Order: sequence, then C-alpha cells, then structure tokens
Amino acid sequence: MTGRQDDVGRTLRSLLLEESNTMPVDTHAAAVGLQHRLAHTRKRRRVTLAAAASVVAAAVAVTVAGGWLGVNKAGDPAQNPDQADAVAGQFLAAYGSFDADKAITFLTDDAIARRWGTPEQLRLDFAYNRAVGYKQTMIGPYCAQMGNSESGISLQCAFEMDASGSDEIGLGPYTGNYWRLTVRDGKIVSAERDIAFMTNGFSDHIWEPFAEWVSVEHPDDVLAMYTDESQGMQRVTEDSIRLWEQRTAEYVAVVTQNLDALDQPEVAAYAAQLDSICSAAQARLSNEIQAIPGEPNQPASIEAAERIMRETIPQLRALPVPKAVRWPYEGRAFPLMEEYSQYGKSKRMPPEERQLQPLLLSRIHLTPGLDKCAD
Repeated sequence: MTGRQDDVGRTLRSLLLEESNTMPVDTHAAAVGLQHRLAHTRKRRRVTLAAAASVVAAAVAVTVAGGWLGVNKAGDPAQNPDQADAVAGQFLAAYGSFDADKAITFLTDDAIARRWGTPEQLRLDFAYNRAVGYKQTMIGPYCAQMGNSESGISLQCAFEMDASGSDEIGLGPYTGNYWRLTVRDGKIVSAERDIAFMTNGFSDHIWEPFAEWVSVEHPDDVLAMYTDESQGMQRVTEDSIRLWEQRTAEYVAVVTQNLDALDQPEVAAYAAQLDSICSAAQARLSNEIQAIPGEPNQPASIEAAERIMRETIPQLRALPVPKAVRWPYEGRAFPLMEEYSQYGKSKRMPPEERQLQPLLLSRIHLTPGLDKCAD
C-alpha cells in the first residue's frame, strides 16, 4: 500500500467512525472491515481501542422491521421513558464502578450474548477495565431518547473516558464516545459502546505509544497481552489481565519520571536541540500574533498557536531521542503537544469558541527543551 492510499484509508476510517456518532445505525461493521483491509500497515494498531472488546460482539446494528431497534412504528405502544432512564443510569453506574454482578441484573441474556458472549466474558471485560484504570464520566444527567416503541426505548448516552493511565500522564479525558442502549420492559435488550478512538486522540496519545513501549521493553509479553503481533487488540484472560495491570502501572511510572534528575550530556544535548526548534516556532508565532488585529488571546491567536505547534511537532519527533528519556518524550511530552495542537478539532469546537489550555501548556512547559514551545 502506498503512503497516499494509507492516508485515504485513515481518512475513510475516521469518516466512518464520525458518522457512527451521528447516525442511529451502527457503522462499526463497515469500519472494522476497512480496518482489516489495511491490517498490514503499522497504523493497524490504531484500529482497535484499548477497550476493543467493547465492539467485538456488538459490531452489527440490530434492526427491527427495517429500522433501528426502538424506532417508532405505526401502532406500536410506547415504553416508559422514566423507567428506561433509570435502568440505563443504574447500568452505566455499575459499568463505571466495575460491578459486573449488578450490571448483569439490568441486561437480558440476549444482550449479554450479543455484546460479550457469556456472563464470564462480561466479567473479564469488567476486570480488564479495572486493570487498565478505565474511567467513564457521563455527560449530562440524562441519555438522549432516540426512539420509543414496543421494541423498546433506544437511548444514546454520551461520555468522556480515560484509560491506560491517561489521566495520570496528564492526557485526556477523551470525548465523542457513546453508549447506545435499548431498554424494554425494565431490561436492557441491546448494549453497544462506541469510542471515537481514531478521532479523539486516544489511539495516537495512549494506545500506540503504550504498544510500542511493550514491544520494545517487554517483547516476550506481546502475545500474552495482545491477540497477535500487530498489537491491534488486547487479549482478555485472567492471566493477561494481571499482566495488563502490571505493565500499565510501569508505563505510567516511566513516562512521568522526573527528567530534571537525568543529568547526562546526551540528554542535555537533546534538550538543546529541542529548544532551538521551539525558539524558532516561538518567534514565528510571535510575528503572526502581532499581525492579528485586536486583543491578545483571541480565537485567531489560539488557532495560530495550535497550527504552529502542529507544524513543529514533526520536527521535534524527527530528532533521535536518547534512550534514557525516550518514553517520557514519546509517551507524554509529544502527546501533550499533540493534544494541545488538536484540541479545537478533537473537541469539535468552532474557532470562535477556542480558549487557551493553561494546564496542557504548563505540563509541556515543564519538559526540558520544550518550554518555548509552550510560551
């Protein structure tokens, strides 16, 4: 596959995943098919989220009489929306707190079979989530009702998520995610979780750097933690879950280590190279902002800062990283810069609503060699 074809493939995948956030029909089946056709490229690691089990058993949308499960049909008696909201809320709370036994009480056997396969696999999914520090924060007090009929009430519930130490590293939370639940007669008859891992930054910032770290530092663990050497999907067994928990904690410790304590000539020379690139970017940004009429920190200035950082990151990444500091830069510093540079896009914010992100900038500023990139 040529680089141009690979770019087209990634664009198509992103479009498919973005469409799944706005359409009542699940498009993951098409996305997964496209992902498999691109599987021999390195980017395959991005096709599956750290919680990829969420889409394995529920990739195909359930349809009833030619429509999405729960869409109104003429003459169908409606379900009780208050009951559906309550059931959905309790299930989501149980999922977020890793309480598998409680979550099962809100699910029909068919819902478990379609989404997880068996109750035992559901429990393993919950245990894996706990091991990698999965956190979901629901957005808003209620789920959006998408349909109401005798087939059930279809709900779409938006949430932010962290996983694999993203919050401890200082990245995330990652947005654009949805639970799609259908509730009938007080039970969830369909449960699907859509995570926008390709478009919200999670794959680039967390999944890929962690997978690279495992492959370099713990190559013997690759097939114990992943289903194959592409590291596209995690292996979920009792043994692998223990390994995921151990390696996740180690990775967080490695990428968040204090770089000021590494007094090595090679590291100092590397930081000086970074500083030179950032100084040039700082001068360029200053010139552009001075040419923008009006008050500082307006949307145009923020947009310019994001753009120049995006253009600077490839120059920084092109430098050889000393082994002693490889993972703090590749696993934290550069992803922090990428998150800042893509913030408006990943949050789907119009230019006029963009604001400075002082917390992200402060974290970048504290990294040796990158302080001028964050000024």
